Amino acid sequence: MIVSASRTTAPNRARRPALFWTALLAGLILGGAPALAQDWGDDANDDWAAPQPAPAPAPRARPIRRPGDDLGWSARTGLGFTADPTTFLLNFEVPYAFESWFALGPMLQVGLDQNDALVMPTVNMTLKVPDLPGRDFDRVHPYGFAGIGLAYIEREVGNDDRDGTGFLVTAGFGVEYQVSERVYFGSQMMLNFLPKKTERESFIYSWQMGGIRFVF
Repeated sequence: MIVSASRTTAPNRARRPALFWTALLAGLILGGAPALAQDWGDDANDDWAAPQPAPAPAPRARPIRRPGDDLGWSARTGLGFTADPTTFLLNFEVPYAFESWFALGPMLQVGLDQNDALVMPTVNMTLKVPDLPGRDFDRVHPYGFAGIGLAYIEREVGNDDRDGTGFLVTAGFGVEYQVSERVYFGSQMMLNFLPKKTERESFIYSWQMGGIRFVF
């Protein structure tokens, strides 16, 4: 009985080292496989372990400036005519925009004719609509304005030159079309009231038929 017992337990003792080393080898293989898979990279990349940088975003087209972006000084000039008296009109303005809807600045109307000359400087306050509803009207900007100043009128009647200066109140409205970030085309009408008649004139109508404004 003693001999048979020793013969049955000897093979079990011989298997234990083999099972131990087999289990250890399997653990190393299974434990190192994720690390090897993580370090595996593209054959075209020299540094497999280094993270790849994110691709640079595609450049966007520069959007057109909106009315809120043209704050500060701008200059407007245009050509037209006046009625009663009828003259050729030159108009100059230098408004300063405090907000997208509000601007303040000087305006000078100059009317020239063979027999008449008009010089009408005013300081105007302008209120404009910064954004009309609908994408089709994003570049169209109507506005209204009012101001006070002086009117100088010079007339040639026969061989006599007569002139006079009087108080002036101006009101009007216009519309601009934005053609680029800093350029606007437009047209506007001015209603010039002289509370006390100056050279027999109490009202002068002005129409700046075409004009351009540059934003600084």
